[in-house]
Amino acid sequence: MRDVLVIGYNTRHICRSAKRAGFNVFSIEHFGDRDIFDTADGVAIFEEDEPTFEKIKGLMDGFEYDTIIRGPGFELWELNTDFPVLNNGMRVAEKVSDKFWLAEYLKELDVPHPATHLIGDVNPSELDYPVMAKPRRGAGGVKNLLIRDCEELEHTKTVLEDFILQEYIPGVTASVSLIASRGEARSIATSEQISFPWLTDMPYAYAGNITPFVDRHVGLMEELAEVVAADLELVGSNGVDFLIGKDGLVLLEVNPRFQGTLETVEEAYGLNLFSMHVDSFSGILPEKRGARIFAGKAVLFAGQDVWIDDDKSDMLFRCHKKGVASDVPMRGTLVAKDGPLVTFFARGRTRDEVFLGLQNITENMNNILNN
Repeated sequence: MRDVLVIGYNTRHICRSAKRAGFNVFSIEHFGDRDIFDTADGVAIFEEDEPTFEKIKGLMDGFEYDTIIRGPGFELWELNTDFPVLNNGMRVAEKVSDKFWLAEYLKELDVPHPATHLIGDVNPSELDYPVMAKPRRGAGGVKNLLIRDCEELEHTKTVLEDFILQEYIPGVTASVSLIASRGEARSIATSEQISFPWLTDMPYAYAGNITPFVDRHVGLMEELAEVVAADLELVGSNGVDFLIGKDGLVLLEVNPRFQGTLETVEEAYGLNLFSMHVDSFSGILPEKRGARIFAGKAVLFAGQDVWIDDDKSDMLFRCHKKGVASDVPMRGTLVAKDGPLVTFFARGRTRDEVFLGLQNITENMNNILNN
């Protein structure tokens, strides 16, 4: 194994880790941000929101590779290839990505999880409000809605299809990153997820994280994550999301893929997740280690339509070269309102130092980018 092809809507974080692990890396992706061309050895862009198999296959034929990674948005794609695909099998990935299936599965395991219903199966007058509406499949939180009363739910049921309703539990969301190998799993890091008004107007969108997460529930989080990942026979790099509310811990989601926390986990713990991912397919699990620093990332979303001219793109690319920014838009890009604009990073000795660093750089850059 030497030449890796990563296919996804955004592949930069996976490509960066694979490149640092010593592989030749090629990318097929949608966003085509400036820094992916500074990371991968070859890049092909698909402009369609939902590309056809023929389109992707044609782009694949333009590279020479010996291994494939299905990245974000392509976990359930059947690529019809003879090359090794280092991902979870599509059957388990499809089941785990179904939030209603996962809720029923966790109930059987007696793992705490918010009460979950199919939106079409509920009687709005019988629910305790507020409740959370989520797409039955899909990640990122962008389409999540808080429904406050019966009338609002009655209206929502007429416009939303294939959604679930979940018990609303206020609290802190955190995730466990782990490496699994078909019947075994080892937690390697914990991260606190962040979403604040200075990053996005969408209250439930994933907008970054700080690693490690320090809390008395971490031990139980890691234990539950390992039990579930092992029972599902996951393989490679995976993540498990939790919510800590006033009544304790609940497991929210299982993410059978590389997570958005990849970069901060690598930075905080001084490891390479791609190498660990590859090793797991040979049955090798990593030794657990402690965090050496705190590391954070913040995804700044566009508060309005933002035109990225030469000066703005060049400024952000200089930040990328200094290691404090990624996902830099190309010159001449129009980023639509609520679209991801750029990602910033911060490092420090404490969680508060990292949090303030992220807040300062995003607020300063937001003022510049929106003018």
